[in-house]
Amino acid sequence: MIILILLSISVILLIFYVFYLKTQIKSIGKQLEDISKGKTEKKIDISLIDKDIEYLAININRNIDFQRQLRIDVLRNEEKLKDSIASISHDLRTPLTSIMGYLQLLEKSELSGKQKEKVDILKKKSELLQNLITSFFEITIIENDNVNVKLEKINLNNFLSDVMLSSIYSFKTANIEPIFDVPDTTIFIEADKLILQRIIQNLISNTLKYAHEYIKISLVQNEHAQLIFQNKVQNTENINVDLLFEKFYTADKARSSGSTGLGLAIVKLLAEKINARAVAEIDGHILTLKIIFL
Repeated sequence: MIILILLSISVILLIFYVFYLKTQIKSIGKQLEDISKGKTEKKIDISLIDKDIEYLAININRNIDFQRQLRIDVLRNEEKLKDSIASISHDLRTPLTSIMGYLQLLEKSELSGKQKEKVDILKKKSELLQNLITSFFEITIIENDNVNVKLEKINLNNFLSDVMLSSIYSFKTANIEPIFDVPDTTIFIEADKLILQRIIQNLISNTLKYAHEYIKISLVQNEHAQLIFQNKVQNTENINVDLLFEKFYTADKARSSGSTGLGLAIVKLLAEKINARAVAEIDGHILTLKIIFL
């Protein structure tokens, strides 16, 4: 009987001990969840009854310290890289401007047919390089939050019409006639005029590089105002719509179109500055790029 009583007490104590261990493990799990979600910066409580669990908590805390320092180092290195890109881009623009100036002078000189052809190639390559450097500089400025945003009420119908008129030459050069679909009802949004202009210009530039047959530009007012660019594209299997607005992504792997893979990334970042969202969709051979004003 005594042995049975002692066994019963031992079992009860063991049950309580296991229950307490489970409670501590659950507590560690909850604390880890809060840390992962950014709800707290507190480390795991190591005032635990079990030495093995306490040892586990100590090592978790060491890992937390390591991960925290790693994030700090990554952010610091990203800032250094952004500053370096901005500085290099700025330094390259001055000599490149001089080079392009001399090329323009060469164009006006008396040159043979072959010489003019070579100068023309140099000029086009210089313009591509200038666009790349400008895009690098611009995206670095945006990511460093060095963009002044001045929100104001804008008549989107009129604003889009004005930007389209200023881009007529680009459409003629690309031999593409834009289809312009604007509702009779005026659509107003809150945005920064310079940022909105840059967004539209980048979207026009992107669609002109890849469009076939036509470009349709629409304004729609549903739950939110939407600026929509649509065009027919070839080789849609090469286009990943989930990556279209990411830096350096281009469906043209050889970059034969002269794309830097930064134009749409700039659109996405600028859209976020004015509380808008950039979305890409493909339906058949139709690529749709949307700016949704939230």
